[in-house]
Amino acid sequence: MAASLARHRGVFLIAFSLVLVAWGATGFYQGLHSGFSGGLYDPQYRVPGVRPGSLADKSGFQAGDRVISVEGMPVERLGMESRWPRAFATRIGQSRRFVVERNGVQVPLDVVYPAPFPAAVNNRIGAALVGLAFLGFGLWGFLSVGTAPALTLAKTGLAAGTGVALGLGPNLGSWNGVQGHVGTASAVLVYILLLRFFVTFPKAKRVSESRLAAWLAIGAWACVVAFLVAELVVHPALYYTTGSVVSPLMLMFGILILAAIVHTLVRTPRAELRASGMYLIFGGFVAALVGAQAAFIPGISLPGWMYSLPIAAIPLAMALAVRKAARRGGRAIEL
Repeated sequence: MAASLARHRGVFLIAFSLVLVAWGATGFYQGLHSGFSGGLYDPQYRVPGVRPGSLADKSGFQAGDRVISVEGMPVERLGMESRWPRAFATRIGQSRRFVVERNGVQVPLDVVYPAPFPAAVNNRIGAALVGLAFLGFGLWGFLSVGTAPALTLAKTGLAAGTGVALGLGPNLGSWNGVQGHVGTASAVLVYILLLRFFVTFPKAKRVSESRLAAWLAIGAWACVVAFLVAELVVHPALYYTTGSVVSPLMLMFGILILAAIVHTLVRTPRAELRASGMYLIFGGFVAALVGAQAAFIPGISLPGWMYSLPIAAIPLAMALAVRKAARRGGRAIEL
């Protein structure tokens, strides 16, 4: 029975992973051939600032302009650029006629959308690599040993892959907000699952048995989901407040993850740390941290996406650790 359940879970994980990869790849390809602005106005439909040489500057926008319409449609009906209807999606070199209010006068402006900037493309590639690393190594860890820690790692990979795939996904027009918010909720879930992993691996800590702690984590995520749903309902008033809510929560979970790792390293005998693979995980975090610092070393100029590669050391080290722990314990599949 357990073996059959493991096979069914493995098939599901593989199928879902392939769907995520296809979804993200489709959106990435589409993004390379779509016009890019980076956002010309804020949720109040005003131009917050204009950098010299930017698209807004080249198109004639001035700080303080209030956008009234795009191609004759009131901007209130369109919302933010990322959520324009698909009929308004722009291709490279395509133009859109904006009308802005400036000092009480309506001014028409034509925006010709360029190809995505190299920095934007690098960010997308970097995000894709991180998502693929967590998804791939999480899946590999589970399929190769199938233990409970490996299953938690696989769930973490699925959440990370979902977040990245939806962030890169194809243009859904006015439904982009839903796609983006599900991706944000998945990103928060990654931190919760990582915390779950490190309070139970290589052996369960006392806090892992606390129902209160579990409900607090689940409740925090439920509050994020509720907030994101509310943002969709009242959009665009809360459009830019998502980060102010999600970022502190992710920081808090990040601190708890670090505390769990430090607790394990301090309270566990060295021989057991080596046998369980925790030293591998610690080394993965150190490698990721050291690799990220390369961006700040003078004289080193690499494509932006390459600075995301060291992060792959974390899921790789976790997968190696769960495999090592499984071999050490000689345990059967734990599901």
